[in-house]
Amino acid sequence: MTIDLQTLKCGECGSSVLKRTGLNEYTCEHCGSVTLVEDNVSDRLERVLNQVKNEAGRRLAAEEARRQALMMRKVGIGVGIAVGAVLLFSLVGVFLGSRNADTRAASGSQRVVAAVDRTIPVDGLKLDEPRQVLVGSGSSASPKLLVVARNETGKPLSRAGIRAAYFDGESKLDERSEMLPVAVLEPGESAPALIDMPSGKNVTRQELRVQKLAEPYSAVKGPRMAFSRVRLVQQGDRVRLVGRIVNDRKDATVLGGFEVLATLYDDAGQVIGFGHGYGQANEIQPGARTSVDVSIARFGRAAAIAAWDYRIGYSTVEASGGRTPVLNADRVIRTAGGPESFNPELRLGTDDLLAEDSERFDDKLLELLPLVDGRNNIQQRLFLGELVNRSTDAVVLAPGGVISRFSGSKAHGTTTISGLAYLYPGERFPIYLEPQDMERITDTRIEWKPMRRAALPGPRKPLEVKVTGTKAEIGSVLLNFSQRFSYKYVVVSGSVKNPGTGIVGKVRLWVSLRDRNGQLTGFKLVDNLPAIAPGESVPFQASVEQNGRDFASVTTLYQTE
Repeated sequence: MTIDLQTLKCGECGSSVLKRTGLNEYTCEHCGSVTLVEDNVSDRLERVLNQVKNEAGRRLAAEEARRQALMMRKVGIGVGIAVGAVLLFSLVGVFLGSRNADTRAASGSQRVVAAVDRTIPVDGLKLDEPRQVLVGSGSSASPKLLVVARNETGKPLSRAGIRAAYFDGESKLDERSEMLPVAVLEPGESAPALIDMPSGKNVTRQELRVQKLAEPYSAVKGPRMAFSRVRLVQQGDRVRLVGRIVNDRKDATVLGGFEVLATLYDDAGQVIGFGHGYGQANEIQPGARTSVDVSIARFGRAAAIAAWDYRIGYSTVEASGGRTPVLNADRVIRTAGGPESFNPELRLGTDDLLAEDSERFDDKLLELLPLVDGRNNIQQRLFLGELVNRSTDAVVLAPGGVISRFSGSKAHGTTTISGLAYLYPGERFPIYLEPQDMERITDTRIEWKPMRRAALPGPRKPLEVKVTGTKAEIGSVLLNFSQRFSYKYVVVSGSVKNPGTGIVGKVRLWVSLRDRNGQLTGFKLVDNLPAIAPGESVPFQASVEQNGRDFASVTTLYQTE
């Protein structure tokens, strides 16, 4: 992911919901993509994001006040009309003696009273004892005040907020406010909130105040929304909830406005993390589906995750484009147990995690060929490997895994397999393994990521790759101004032609050297090729280091996007 520093939006999906999740790391809460920024950019971005969040809170509060004022004006007009109607009906009753007119006036008065009484006492939102927690890890961890609010008003609450005043003894330091991370808090539901704390100040106590409460302006009761597939996954300190939402309505109702709140608990039932996210699709037709990928802020890291729950808020979408929130007082779905753990080096996509069994690629059909001993250009030990798709009829999509290396019983680090969008049957993807202080590898173990499959002909656009020339050369490199090493390399020339009818862009080409036995002896990725128009070809040239035995042939592997 990249962050547009002018607009503060995610470069992948355009969302402005950015959250700091690690050291100089920001995660888009809409699509889940992650970016790393430099220290000074990180500090500046954090300050600006806080300003944006505070400004957004101010705008929400102002908008809420305007809406309340507008509603009160409308109610006042309604009261005036109703009172006039009552007087008119009374006069008619006096002159005509009509009991029916009196009855209509009485019922009209009752409707007006019900419409005016919209106040909800703030003491109906109960707050648990607040806790000071650290969110994040290392130097990027920030202090927050964790508050769990419980709705005991008997009515649904719209955008409930909490304000905290911080004190050092009797001296007031600052005030901060935060909305609960759900659009509507149902009766009987609880929801956590993290309120910013003053940075670098000694906070000895805090006072909490519930802000003005109100019901949703319009809502309907409807069925509970649940994920058709859901997984809680953990990679190191990072925890994510991924789920699939399906519109299974039998009528023509369009659904949208999906928001998800996921909460983690320890074995004592205390909240130790939560996250809030949105559906990738803005709205879905009957029978269609969308997915959600929620990054969960974790605190209380010493405690294991013993249980978790989620709730989905959604709306019906009218033909005019208007949306009506759907209420359900039993929407929280709880699961006992912890997350699925994966290697932190794996890149797990939402679609990979949520794939149906019929959509999955069998990782037993992926093979890592025996490693080939080699040397780099300063004569350090390295090993060359190749990943092969042994399936005869399926393309593996975004193959990836982590290779753990062993010398005897001792582990010597890992190598991540990544960078491929797909691998066709029989194709070989070259890999370098460069262990430090290790003269031999006796064993390798691979942890595969969940992978999907595609039927032939698959997603790749056909290209014609030709090797037109090879030239063996000898180069040298000076190390630390004291040692000079010689090495062999091959200059490979060729062309890539587009025989199709559409433009092909983002072509990546792996050029591999092979010895007489067909074993890999060196390779290089060419990733600077331009877009290729139909019927045209572009040249390429690559200087490929020879890490093993003398080369005898050249092979290529390409990808298109």
